[in-house]
Amino acid sequence: MKLYYIPTTRAVRPRWILEELGISYELVYVTMAMTQEPGYEKLHPHRKVPVLTDGDVTIFESAAICAYLADKFPEKELAPSPTSPARSYYYQWLFYAPLTLEAPVEQYLFNVLPNLPEKLLPQKHRTEVSAEEALVWFNKVAQPLNQLLRTQTYLVNNRFSAADIVTGGVLIWALRLGMLSEDCPIKDYVQQLMERPALKKADEDFYSKKL
Repeated sequence: MKLYYIPTTRAVRPRWILEELGISYELVYVTMAMTQEPGYEKLHPHRKVPVLTDGDVTIFESAAICAYLADKFPEKELAPSPTSPARSYYYQWLFYAPLTLEAPVEQYLFNVLPNLPEKLLPQKHRTEVSAEEALVWFNKVAQPLNQLLRTQTYLVNNRFSAADIVTGGVLIWALRLGMLSEDCPIKDYVQQLMERPALKKADEDFYSKKL
């Protein structure tokens, strides 16, 4: 099993679940230049990371990889049983994070780091959303999470799952960008996730300040 990986990107999320699973895998460090080399499009049609290869399986998209791995190792209990009522809420948060929660965080990032290289963020994809507007947008879409986390520690059945990894991956960006207020339950949730040894290992490049 191989994970194609660039530090501090969405590729941290599948690396995090691999560490939580405690299984053997090969980490393939990738650079932006390497993604443009001939043949890389066979791994990812848009020449991005993460990509996971597992035998005959080649899969991209961080949330999809996390869901795949959680189901591949059911004994690790990082996903509810497919027949459990909790599975519906698992899907809900697994998809909410990349489809709803991440967009305002990304727009805020574009504002506070306006000099991102063209390869990372083509000018034509940049929007007119201001940092203030992105923060209002984020606080609105984060409300369901804040409400839930007032009464429980984790998102699904109050047990840690792949949904926490995918959602936590987005919220860690928000925390590091200074988007979380001191009194919101999300901040306590993220800080708790950041104490997990598997995440510290997965995000070691950030913690060691190599970048």
